[in-house]
Parts: sequence; C-alpha cells; structure tokens
Amino acid sequence: MSPQVSSNSAQPIEGPLIVIKADDLLYREDGTIFGANWLRFIEIAAEKGIKISIGIICHSLENAKLEYVEKIKALHATGQIEFWNHGITHRREPESGQSEFKGVPMHSQLDTLVRAQALAVEKLGFTFTSFGSPYNHFDHNTAAALRAVPELKTWLYGDEQAALLPDQIVLGRSVSLEQPVHYPNFEGVKGEFEQAPNRPYYILQGHPGGWDAARFEQFIQVVDYLQSQNAVFLTPTGLRNRLLDS
Repeated sequence: MSPQVSSNSAQPIEGPLIVIKADDLLYREDGTIFGANWLRFIEIAAEKGIKISIGIICHSLENAKLEYVEKIKALHATGQIEFWNHGITHRREPESGQSEFKGVPMHSQLDTLVRAQALAVEKLGFTFTSFGSPYNHFDHNTAAALRAVPELKTWLYGDEQAALLPDQIVLGRSVSLEQPVHYPNFEGVKGEFEQAPNRPYYILQGHPGGWDAARFEQFIQVVDYLQSQNAVFLTPTGLRNRLLDS
C-alpha cells in the first residue's frame, strides 16, 4: 500500500480512505466529564490532525451536567469529530441475545432511533447523521426503522444488503483495529492492510474508554502507519459524501 506519485506532480496521490469508529461514549459521574481515556483519544486525534467519529450511548445525554454537553458541542463545532447515534441503553439480554436492534419489533427499534435523535437536538443542538448499533447487532427490522428516520444517512457496520433510502449508505466492516476487541493491534492492522490494499475505504472500530497506555501506543502506531501511506481520515458523513460524489 505504498503511496503512488502522480506523473505530473511531485505530490503523492491520496492513500486509503479511513474512518475511525470509536464506540460507547458515556457521561461519567466522577466529575471528569469524558474521562481521561476519551480526552486522551481526542488529544491524539488533534495532535495527528485526523478526523474521528464517536458513538454516544444516548441515555447519557438525559441527565448529564452542562459541562458534558458543552464539551460535545464544542468538539462538534470544530468539524474534526462526528458524534453519532449509538442507541439509548447499549443493553442486551444474556440468554436470548436480544438487544436494542436485534430480536425486537420494528416499532421498538424506530422508537430507540427517534428518542436518540431527539435527545441530540434537545441537548446538543444538532442532529445525528450517522448510526451504529450497539454490539453491531441488527436484524431484518433495522433497515425499515432507518428508512423511517431519513436524517440518518450513514449506517456504520450495517447490513450491506439492506434496502435503504437512495441517499442512505452502509459503511461495512473491513480491517479490525482491535485484535481482540478492546486491544488495538498495530501488527494485525498492518497485516490486514497489506492483504487488502485496494479497498474503497476502511472502517476501524475501537473502544478508547477501555484502553490503557500500551493500547494507546498501539493506536498511535496504527495512525502513524496509515499516515505514512498518505491515508485520508474522514468522518462517516464525509466518507459517505465522498463515495456518493465519486
């Protein structure tokens, strides 16, 4: 995946298109607003000059202190971070496997989407345009629920065979940032990229809230490697727009 050089320019052409999909932002009650891990993740993105995306578990907006809400609003305003709809509760039934978007009726899934959208407008002053389900669970009702919420344009790790509205798009799985889950793995990412260097895009999912110093270092190595390949880091909506315009 070495950068290529244009024949009429000394500048390398663009490398791979990358979305960083960070799951599970929650309001913390300990007074740290986001928590040290999330702040570190955001700091690294700013230092590296990359765009990222963060999924909010939206019940955390209901009773959050003003500082939490204002922090999200300020970060959203920079354009560097897209916050997205990650459901309401992030709960699942251990015995049945049922969750917010799997094994429940369409009207229940739609209610979850609409409630999360309404919380964003009420508390944050903007509308989510991307969605990713908790645990990346979905079933045959999920696409129908999304069609009923047309402001959600991008479905992260969704059903790539789903029938959606013409301007809605699914951004599917690709390279795994965490190998295993919660453990960023530079060598694993590098190996997967080298095996599939020509994908139209790559969505890298992580859970920064659970990383320690060593895992952050692995994440930094991944970002450095991708930047050495002239990667373009986009938000989910930015990638959607790029794909639809191409």
